Amino acid sequence: MAKPLSARIAERATKKKPSVKTQNLAVVLALRSEIREAIDDGWPVKTIWETLHEEGKVPFSYQAFRGHVNRLILAQPGSQAPGEGQGVKTASQALANTPAKPGGTPAPAPTPAAPPPPAAITGFTFTSQPDKKELL
Repeated sequence: MAKPLSARIAERATKKKPSVKTQNLAVVLALRSEIREAIDDGWPVKTIWETLHEEGKVPFSYQAFRGHVNRLILAQPGSQAPGEGQGVKTASQALANTPAKPGGTPAPAPTPAAPPPPAAITGFTFTSQPDKKELL
């Protein structure tokens, strides 16, 4: 009687040589903590690749390295590049951070001041009707 399909697939997988892409992926996964630390320290991905490539740890191209880093390290939930996530708060974030009044209700969020009116436009103005005094 023939072996079941699952057993034949498992047997074939153990004999099959891993693809280059799989080997490259394994290298990036093995170096993931070092790469994450270097990124958090502010080093560009290109510089990280150049260093690892010179050391012989990463034998593949920068494009492949960048793709693996973007997908596996930078795109992880909760990970942000330095400087991201800082800046203007949304209205819901502002409400969540406002202190509550003694009665237990949250204090209303301060309303932003109206923007100043735009300055008067100066410079060249075009009129389609010629001025007789300005003509020769």
